[in-house]
Amino acid sequence: MRGMSARLRAWWEGFTFAARHPGRTMAALTGLGVVSGLGEAAIVVLVVAVASHSLTGHLPLVGSLPHGTWTRAELALGVLAVLAASHFAAAWLTARTAAESQQTMRRMLVDAYMSADWPVQSRERTGQLQELMMTGATMVAVGTQQAATALSLAFNLVVIVVAAIVVSVWATLGLVAIAAISVLVVRPFRARSRRIALRGAESAGGLATEVTETAQLAPELRVAGVVEAARARLDVHIAAGRELFESLRLTSIAMPTLVRDLTMGVVIVGVAVVASQGSVSLPALGASVLLLLRALSYAQGISGISAQLQERAANLERIRRFVERWTAAGGPAGTRPCARVGRVGLESVSFTYPDGARRALADVSLGLEPGEQIGVVGRTGAGKSTLALTLLGLLGPNTGRVLVDEVPLAELRRDDWHRRIAWVPQQPQLLTATVRANIRFLRDDISDEDIRVAADAAGLGPELEAWAEGLDHQTGAAGAELSVGQRQRIVLARALAGHPDLLVLDEPTSALDAHTEHAVRAAISALRGRTTVVVIAHRLSTLDDCDRVAVLDDGRLTALGPPEELAATDSYYREALALSGLRP
Repeated sequence: MRGMSARLRAWWEGFTFAARHPGRTMAALTGLGVVSGLGEAAIVVLVVAVASHSLTGHLPLVGSLPHGTWTRAELALGVLAVLAASHFAAAWLTARTAAESQQTMRRMLVDAYMSADWPVQSRERTGQLQELMMTGATMVAVGTQQAATALSLAFNLVVIVVAAIVVSVWATLGLVAIAAISVLVVRPFRARSRRIALRGAESAGGLATEVTETAQLAPELRVAGVVEAARARLDVHIAAGRELFESLRLTSIAMPTLVRDLTMGVVIVGVAVVASQGSVSLPALGASVLLLLRALSYAQGISGISAQLQERAANLERIRRFVERWTAAGGPAGTRPCARVGRVGLESVSFTYPDGARRALADVSLGLEPGEQIGVVGRTGAGKSTLALTLLGLLGPNTGRVLVDEVPLAELRRDDWHRRIAWVPQQPQLLTATVRANIRFLRDDISDEDIRVAADAAGLGPELEAWAEGLDHQTGAAGAELSVGQRQRIVLARALAGHPDLLVLDEPTSALDAHTEHAVRAAISALRGRTTVVVIAHRLSTLDDCDRVAVLDDGRLTALGPPEELAATDSYYREALALSGLRP
């Protein structure tokens, strides 16, 4: 009983995810199940009455019905029409419930993921959100549909039991035997089904992320000559998924058929027992047999749904686990408005990644004056990108503070803050859309004129003249039809189009030729005095126009000053200039 109670609680808890009004949905399905049960019981009795019109007095309620074979046949057809309507209504309700369940799961995943902090998002495997939304949410929705169907079938079965009691006590005994056998047969399968379903869900998730990563790394895998190794790695996941899928399908197929075969034996015995009673009429015997067969059908259907409910429970558990992790990582949202970004300062900022033994930033203090242009240089791993992510608010320092006009960044409204800043990352990412849509980037307040000016400033003029569609040129899947340099300039135009107060650029000219680099540098220089610009660069020519340059080493700010001053006083900067050919 305790196990049954736990399963019912789990069923109801999962069902509440399905519909906007789960109580109403459950009540409607219950009512439809009762109507269907009454209709089917009535049809059984009426069909028997039509077939044995001379013996109808032995059936309950039939004696009060109109006489005549065709009259009763027409009545049976009328009941059948009502039954068909109830079946359609139940199908529509279960389909709507499944669709609402899928929508709820997907929205829940998107909301949780988008509200999580960047460190949590960046640690998720590529394709994890996609797999949960496409596979996990769909499996939950299908399971929810089956749960709704099971609810309707259960009340159908209850009504059939009541009808059997009215017709014959022997039929009731047969139904009890069927129910007992169903429980005994299903119990050994249930625990095994749940274990297999959970392992299958995890395996499917692993395969989905592996496939996504393999597709993204396809050129690198081919160049490295490890295509066969990558194929073998995927095949391990495919083989494991095949075994789990086979086991789960075997359970789901074997359970209902085994119930059917065993309970059919009970039906045979029940018919023999009823027939051996001399006081039982032929109509009662026929009605009993038909009711037993209908009960067998419903019991088989409910048993067959059990395995799918196990899959649903396993996927629902996975979705909940990720949602809880992402939601917990969201952090408190600031409430103070941010109409404009002026001075930005770092006060003794330190940051260590969760899996890092050393600090990526160590006690960094740095002030950015409004309209200033500052460059950031340092060896690989010095903390440059971490500094950029901290300035943008994507990383929160472990110690210290980021101040915006003397207000802690954590206290500002996130939407206000992000409307006033822009970022050009080292690896530009594009939407599968037009150049115009990629520059606008879902911001409705960006005009076509803003897009055109930003595109020209980012050095896209030659491409816009060459492309027949101009700004409406398609970029291909995630920008695959464009060169890296073109993607980089589109992302720069995206940043410029929003007229940000703070612009952070991570290697903005790394994929550009000398002519295009000059145009981009001119665009950045034109922002002086109205936009605070932070430029992270290995190509030191990009920093010639900067007001100051910050040198990072092992997470520490080791030097800060105008480029000419650092060229004379800082050994790293001087050596870097020499290696770049910019100083003798």
